[in-house]
Amino acid sequence: MSRSLSGQSGFTMVEFCFALAIVGVVVGAIGAGIADRIQESRITSSIEQARTVLRSCEIARRKVIGTNVTGGVASHTYPALSSWSPTSALQARLATDHKLPATNHIRSEILVKFDAARCYVAVDLPFLQDGYGGLETETVSGKTRLIISSPRRLSNGTRWVTQQKRFLHLEATR
Repeated sequence: MSRSLSGQSGFTMVEFCFALAIVGVVVGAIGAGIADRIQESRITSSIEQARTVLRSCEIARRKVIGTNVTGGVASHTYPALSSWSPTSALQARLATDHKLPATNHIRSEILVKFDAARCYVAVDLPFLQDGYGGLETETVSGKTRLIISSPRRLSNGTRWVTQQKRFLHLEATR
């Protein structure tokens, strides 16, 4: 008995290529969604990391670097870091027990600056987008820089004045 070749079952080359193309499209669609989620989680963790660096920046901003006494009145000198600088510049102003990372989770350099009012930490995104997450942004080299800053705290509110009056008049709490 002889077997004929036409009786064999299996895929032809065209069917195999067609099935492979369908699998490729499905994997591509799923892969793009996964890549977006990974990038979004890296950006979110970089923003949280910037908020952690912000706490160290506040310590450096409030650190007195000099005191001048004239006429019985002491005036303190505080540091300034007016342009965007790497965290190593901030690290130099802190004690050695503060360890600050140089890069964030999206592999961009962490930049800091501060003035008399507050600190700022920058997260550079790898793309351009306005108003990301309700944060302050600026465009640098065609990409978005997110600016995370400490809130302004005003010490001349009515609660502070009331507390000072009680202290000066040796009052207990009411």
